[in-house]
Amino acid sequence: MGYIKSVVPREDYKLKVTMDNGNSLILGMRSKLDTIRFGMLENKEFFDTVTTDGRCIKWQDKIEISVNEIFQMAQK
Repeated sequence: MGYIKSVVPREDYKLKVTMDNGNSLILGMRSKLDTIRFGMLENKEFFDTVTTDGRCIKWQDKIEISVNEIFQMAQK
């Protein structure tokens, strides 16, 4: 499936996710903010702390999204 090279927070609760093969996608998170799992991301300062370990994107050790989930979310 590949690895995540980088993740950059963007305006309007979007993430630019770049894969190790050079392809990138924009993942919109705004529609997820009213869910239990992603509700903490509504705090923009917390949202902007996003990082990656190559296998998932994460916000500290509180929220993670795997590579597979990223692609599933991007297709919706």
